[in-house]
Amino acid sequence: MSAPHIHDSGEGPVLLLLHAFPLDASQWDAQVAALSGRYRCLRPDFWGCGASPPPPTGVTVDSYTADVLGALSALSVDEFSVCGVSMGGYMCFSLLRQARPRVRSVALVNTRAAADGDLALAARAAMAAEVRAGGVEAIVEAMTGRLLCALCGAESHIADPVRGRIRRCTAQGVLTAIAAIGGRPDSSGMLPGIDVPTLVVCGTADVIVPLDESRAMAAAIPHAVVEEFDGAAHLTNLEQPARFSAVLGDFLDTHTASG
Repeated sequence: MSAPHIHDSGEGPVLLLLHAFPLDASQWDAQVAALSGRYRCLRPDFWGCGASPPPPTGVTVDSYTADVLGALSALSVDEFSVCGVSMGGYMCFSLLRQARPRVRSVALVNTRAAADGDLALAARAAMAAEVRAGGVEAIVEAMTGRLLCALCGAESHIADPVRGRIRRCTAQGVLTAIAAIGGRPDSSGMLPGIDVPTLVVCGTADVIVPLDESRAMAAAIPHAVVEEFDGAAHLTNLEQPARFSAVLGDFLDTHTASG
């Protein structure tokens, strides 16, 4: 089985950027432009998304991150900082479970530690049924609307690239991701033991991970830094890219480059 495709740009300490569902690694284009002058930005595509090959059978969040760790080792990357949005954040917890000594710092963006409850699992099952019946196109508009704030959703230069990123995922890639993230373990018990520098980013208009939940997660992590993006929804790095890049860059410069 081939490894997930990893886009590789820049030089310096390694920054692993893990994209949201159901997008691809091009979600990070603005951050690569801002940070690749001083960080080596590695962006894997989830199986069946972007440039990655079709998914193998039985993919879990932990098996995917194990494959990413293997790909990093093949690139001779021993240590890295990691930033994950939503699904990418679930993978951050997995990386801390599997390879804590390799992680220098972590940014948890528009994500949660808790596992899915019954309502979330039912919603994922309904989405999977839509994809099986109508392909990826069946979820493009609804997902774009949920991921972006109303103002950003009305801006074609923001919303159209999100639609394009969803369309670069295959139906099997989307279905595999739905199953993997729906079956992820609860990571809430890990929070008090996280001992690497941690940034928590949240949007005040996020309907997927409410602000209060992000605040509570951050409060449970020792010494976590919290950044709230006023008016942003679930994709803060796309909705407010300049501020996001500055916040992430400042965090990395403080906790990674010298460490």
